[in-house]
Amino acid sequence: MGVTNATVLLPILRRQIGDIDTPYTYSDVTLSGYVLDAVKALGRRWNNKYYIATVAGVPDQIVRTGENYSFDFSDPPVIEYGDERCIILQASIIIKTSKKFSESGDAVSWRDEEVAYSSIESAKQRASSLQDDIAELDRYLPIRLARPLYGRLAGWHREYE
Repeated sequence: MGVTNATVLLPILRRQIGDIDTPYTYSDVTLSGYVLDAVKALGRRWNNKYYIATVAGVPDQIVRTGENYSFDFSDPPVIEYGDERCIILQASIIIKTSKKFSESGDAVSWRDEEVAYSSIESAKQRASSLQDDIAELDRYLPIRLARPLYGRLAGWHREYE
């Protein structure tokens, strides 16, 4: 069972949310928290493929479960390459949703006889970026209502058909 720190995904997450110029808008600790929140949020869609381990009282490690899930590769890498993008997208969705909520009152528009100003278009672009992330994550991990169960039906024998 492998263990990795959430900070390995931070450069990719920074590029996804556009936080690439120093000084950064988000600290590494804050982004690590969003990555861990993303792993927790994806747990249900992945049948708890990964879980969060606490080290010295601080939850900061992503661990493979290995119990109910078969992985394509053995350790390392702890997080499979195909899963990295899903974690990044979910963390980006969490960040953009919270930012959209906190900035919802900032969208204003005014005009006088000479000048007009509107920040509504930038609010629409942020909402569009959020919807793009949600749509991409749904393409990677389509939401299923139920998982099929396979088993033999009593009284059903293939050789008689």
